[in-house]
Amino acid sequence: MLPRRLPRDYITQRNLRLAIISAFLIVVIGFFAYQFKFLRAPELVIHEPAEDRMVSDGSFEVRGQTDPDADLTLNGRPLYSGDTGDFSERIYLVKGVNRLEFEARNRYGKMAKVVRYLIYR
Repeated sequence: MLPRRLPRDYITQRNLRLAIISAFLIVVIGFFAYQFKFLRAPELVIHEPAEDRMVSDGSFEVRGQTDPDADLTLNGRPLYSGDTGDFSERIYLVKGVNRLEFEARNRYGKMAKVVRYLIYR
């Protein structure tokens, strides 16, 4: 069975112009949605601790990076991230397992979350 061809009356100047305008609007809206971060959560990268680990010192320097306009918390407590989104803070550990929950939330309510565990012995 051969595929059907579209009737010549269907491909008109009006329909072609409408298709081009629609494609242009979709590209423009997609670009602005991406740029203004409507659709995505803020980026959150934890450099230190890069993974769960065991430590022998009672204090630890956490470091990382997030979007500059994101609100950042560590275990519910706000952390300051500079103009570039870099953050660094010394935390004090308790004996045993310490759970570090990093959350970055942008102004549109999108959230990124990273959890690390440090075992202090």
